[in-house]
Amino acid sequence: MELFDKVNEIARSAVSRTGEVLEDTRLKTQILNDEKSIRELQAKIGAFYYKKFAAGEAVEAEVTEFCTAISVHLANIDEKKAAMNARKHNTVEEDKADDIAEMEADTFEEDEEPFV
Repeated sequence: MELFDKVNEIARSAVSRTGEVLEDTRLKTQILNDEKSIRELQAKIGAFYYKKFAAGEAVEAEVTEFCTAISVHLANIDEKKAAMNARKHNTVEEDKADDIAEMEADTFEEDEEPFV
């Protein structure tokens, strides 16, 4: 009987621990969801103030500093996108020019006799 009692005790202990782990996991998931909601709300607050700043409305000095930094980053992004688009456009044009040059070279080879 002692062996059976020990097995039962171990099983009850394992079930209890499993329940605790599941409860902890559930609580941790809820905490992560709350933290995500906080970040989203903070982003909305930031977007609200940035829209006011961009519209020329008065905002607090600290907020102005952050908004100015955002504007600098947005300008940097625009410059980088323009550079990428320009490089992409130049590459396409170069490829077209190379294709035309290859076609012309293939068409006018001097060693070929056109009517053989």
